[in-house]
Amino acid sequence: MYESFYGLKEKPFNLLPDPDYLYMSPGHEDIFTHLEYAVAESKGFVVVTGEVGSGKTTLINYLISKTLTDTELALINNTYITPNQVIKSICREFEIKTEGLDRDEMLDRFHDFLIDKYALKKRVILIFDEAQNLSVKTLEEIRMLSNLEAEKQHLIQIILSGQPELRVKLKDPRLKQFVQRITVYCHLNGLSRSDVDNYVNYRLSVAG
Repeated sequence: MYESFYGLKEKPFNLLPDPDYLYMSPGHEDIFTHLEYAVAESKGFVVVTGEVGSGKTTLINYLISKTLTDTELALINNTYITPNQVIKSICREFEIKTEGLDRDEMLDRFHDFLIDKYALKKRVILIFDEAQNLSVKTLEEIRMLSNLEAEKQHLIQIILSGQPELRVKLKDPRLKQFVQRITVYCHLNGLSRSDVDNYVNYRLSVAG
């Protein structure tokens, strides 16, 4: 209704994490630079946290839309998964057949997948959005994936994006080894007053 009144081609303030509407505040730009660096250099685990609505998922979607070629990428949004469901969920996202396989067999098949992609010089990126919902045991299961490495390079890049509760969870002593594997750790703060003005104007301009 108000689109036609204001001469807009679409609604500028939808809640969907549309990468076309990503306003690159200094904070967003800094975190995106870290993400790009981590992916380019295959830096293992990356953790991005921020409050609800700060733009984490939009940043992730922007990264996906801008990801370089020669990349196999999977995004897991349903993070209410048990440790036993982790490898099956990952294989499903990478379209690896798991029918009739137990956990160890699925791990072997996933490892073969990583080796094949490494031989083809393809990066493999696995993203967990809403990662604050992952249990401690599930996070430990994910950490075990980082043991699937080549002699001098990680075979998989794992990015966890979540709300501030994820930062609290990672302080759990049981996740000490997990935290040691994190190479890039950044937090997305809220917008400044001037950035709010720029954000509103940017979204209006994108919407026409």
